[in-house]
Amino acid sequence: MTHDGTGCTLGELLGNERLRLTLLAERAGAESRPVHGARLASGTAGLAELGEDIVLVASALPATGGDLLAGVADALALPGSRVIAVRLPPGAHPKDLQHVVGRHILLGLPADIDPAELIAEIARSTTRDEQAPARRLTSLQRSLTQALAEPAPLRALTARVAKICNAVVTLVDGQGGIEHASGPLPLSLLFPEIVRTRSEAQRFTVEGWYGMAVRVATSDSGGERTGWLLAASRRSAFPDQYAEAALYIAASLAETSLQIELVAQRQERAVRSAVLEEALALRLERHDAELAGRIASLGLSFGQEMRVIVAEPALGVTTARDSAALESLHAGLQRTLVGEGLPHLLVLRESALVGLVQSSSSAVRRAIVKAGTPAEGFLLGIGRDAADVGHVVDSYHDAQLALRVLRRDGTGRRLMAYEEFDFATRLFSDVGLDRMGEWARELLRPLEDNQTMLATLSTYFEHRQNIMTTADALAVHHNSLRYRLSKIESALDLSLRDPSAVSSLFLALTALSMVEAESWGQRRIRPIGREEQSGEIRGAGATGSVLADPERGPALSPRFGAALGPER
Repeated sequence: MTHDGTGCTLGELLGNERLRLTLLAERAGAESRPVHGARLASGTAGLAELGEDIVLVASALPATGGDLLAGVADALALPGSRVIAVRLPPGAHPKDLQHVVGRHILLGLPADIDPAELIAEIARSTTRDEQAPARRLTSLQRSLTQALAEPAPLRALTARVAKICNAVVTLVDGQGGIEHASGPLPLSLLFPEIVRTRSEAQRFTVEGWYGMAVRVATSDSGGERTGWLLAASRRSAFPDQYAEAALYIAASLAETSLQIELVAQRQERAVRSAVLEEALALRLERHDAELAGRIASLGLSFGQEMRVIVAEPALGVTTARDSAALESLHAGLQRTLVGEGLPHLLVLRESALVGLVQSSSSAVRRAIVKAGTPAEGFLLGIGRDAADVGHVVDSYHDAQLALRVLRRDGTGRRLMAYEEFDFATRLFSDVGLDRMGEWARELLRPLEDNQTMLATLSTYFEHRQNIMTTADALAVHHNSLRYRLSKIESALDLSLRDPSAVSSLFLALTALSMVEAESWGQRRIRPIGREEQSGEIRGAGATGSVLADPERGPALSPRFGAALGPER
């Protein structure tokens, strides 16, 4: 029972998922060995006349624990190098057969596969017609595509390509980091050679390794990301045409899998962001059982410690680079929280990153440290433990308040948690935003229509009540500043030398700042400095920042003050 034709390679047979052949003993370049037919290895008649491109297949199934090679003894005695297939009883895992079979190549055929099926498959693969190459490529693509149905598709795809090519296959990202690998490769030597080219594929020879790299590119809102699928072997003839085709097909499948994963991540991010935004907006009706259930369905439990975190650039968002830094922090913190096993929801706003994290404040601190470089240049506020869905908004206000205290703090601290609040700050936090906002409006009502006075008072507190630096920031003479402050004292009927008055004004300005920020939702931050004249913002290098809305005019400083209006 034999067939002769145009031929296929042993690598193609090993990559056939239906046959599930295994290589029990091999020689160098085995996967490139041509195959032109197959025959049952029963008896000695005619075996010696067969060429080395004919696969000899054992017909009998050895007993469990029996000699696997008993049925192919005649074939093993043949001269040259033969390809011999033996049947494997269930549970058989033979090892160290190379010294027994010598120069021959030994294949293992599962017990549930009939030898006739192997011979028929070889016959189909070696059919002499014009469709044979296309048929082999289609079979190869089908075999590789099946890997995408696995729970870990890229890992399965990498392993399958490695088996087909009989080589070490590795999927790396754009920085040379290993995503999946079937074995060790000297990436420190290979990667610099690969990244030098802009072509879609590149052959390489490095330190006795021969191989090929195919570009794997994906794109998202952050732009195009490039990785590489590498296959390498110690064989100088690697890769052959079949291995090249396998690599190109696998690279395109990897791109598809990664793109699908990115889309799924964006969808999940949108869902999580929407749920968190809804929780942060709870004001009047705090007992929303449906929202609590949706949060629980995303892996967070109010039965354990849970806190809101808010991160903002220390100098505000003023350029596209600041926005990119926020994106980088979001990605880095996301990876760290997942790696630490901390359930979370994250939402990226225009000027801040807001999150709800199932952890203690100390665990959040460790996560920020592990996030590394993306967290540099940011201020982080951590709110109180949210015992139920109604307290999420309270924890959020705590985190916002912590940021404002950090901006005013001269010690250089970058992170503050609710437990670190001083007496006055915790009092403000626990009383609540609504009530504090009402009291603040009542206290500052005499200045309600005088934006210049509000701006002066805000800047005065930002500069720690230092007359000279405040005057410099406002670009006015220090005597003019003293006059303004005296007018403020008269209008409010208090003294700025009275500690209780100073504390009341600080809390009132902070309350109004937070009320305004919340009512506007997404905030735009712009810098202020000496170059701000006639109500026009022109430069950075500022001592603070202001919240601006083009339809409402000047707004309160995020630190606790008011912006300068055109009348200054």
